[in-house]
Amino acid sequence: MKQPSYDWVLFDLDETLLDFPVTEALERTLQIYGVHPSPAKMAEYHGLNHRLWQQYNSGEIDAAHLQQTRFSLFAEQVEVAPMAMNDTFLQQIIALSTPLEGVTETLEAMQGRVRMGIITNGFSLPQRGRLDKLGWSHWFEPLVISDEVRVTKPAPAIFQLALERMGRPDPARVLMVGDNPKTDIAGAAAQGLATCWYNPARHDTPCESTHEIHHFAHLGAIVLGQ
Repeated sequence: MKQPSYDWVLFDLDETLLDFPVTEALERTLQIYGVHPSPAKMAEYHGLNHRLWQQYNSGEIDAAHLQQTRFSLFAEQVEVAPMAMNDTFLQQIIALSTPLEGVTETLEAMQGRVRMGIITNGFSLPQRGRLDKLGWSHWFEPLVISDEVRVTKPAPAIFQLALERMGRPDPARVLMVGDNPKTDIAGAAAQGLATCWYNPARHDTPCESTHEIHHFAHLGAIVLGQ
């Protein structure tokens, strides 16, 4: 059997392994609480949420502030706690999320051949909840979640933390797979890791990655030589 090209494969989670069904989860959450927002209110929410995520990713605010604030516009309409609405939304993400095409088969093929981990800019509840739902939690060690370690990609510290938990392997023998050229690819490359840009939409965004794939199943050929 051919030796794998890498000893470790680290994955981003959202839009790399699993979808992140924001629209459907938000619609269900608002229905549960009886909120019927106008188009203007929805636009206000999306604008606020976008700004909050930018502030969170740059370290200006913490996860609690983001989650508390983003649903305040709707929560005040129906007199519920914003965090209660936020938690419902995250539970809907868990319920609705599914693996992207080719992911399950590729991960199963890698089992026992390479070691696998995850580095994700996300919140603990939906990230762990979705892996638990799929029965995948034992596949990934380390599981590094920005919400838990208080640092986000592409900061060097989150990649160094993962490498520390991995026992300090040779970074060149570690492949980072993700869909974001900045947070996943540039962040990992700056720490000496090999990189694979998962680009199913074939964006022409500048991205200096070691590898590029347009279908997740193509990862098997890179890592396992299949």
